[in-house]
Amino acid sequence: MIEETARNQPQFETDFRYAIVAGWLIIPALTILFNLVTVMYVILTFNPAHLGGYDLFIYITDFILVFFYLFTLYTWVKRKMILPKLMIAIYTIDVLLSLPLMFAGAAIDWITILFSAVWIGYFIRSRRVKATFVN
Repeated sequence: MIEETARNQPQFETDFRYAIVAGWLIIPALTILFNLVTVMYVILTFNPAHLGGYDLFIYITDFILVFFYLFTLYTWVKRKMILPKLMIAIYTIDVLLSLPLMFAGAAIDWITILFSAVWIGYFIRSRRVKATFVN
């Protein structure tokens, strides 16, 4: 019975160099790169001395996220086992950072919430992720 189950499981070829972005993994990889560019833009173009309130909070958060995204990219390239947890944290942070805007009266960003929920589920359940990030 165990042998039959093992034969029915798909085998993922993860030994090649680009396995870290193969298949659906390309989308979260591009998301991390886009997020890194976005927070770097905020850090490099705005002067924190001229910011206050929520804008200053966003600036400080983006400053911290630069290092978090760089660490995540490092773990991605090195295929570290902690990467799925980091990605779940990133998608959770995306939702949490949109909450103050929703409480301030902005429309609920269902796309971000749905996108994050799908990718959190993917990083929890995916056999490809478990096979790729093994170090």
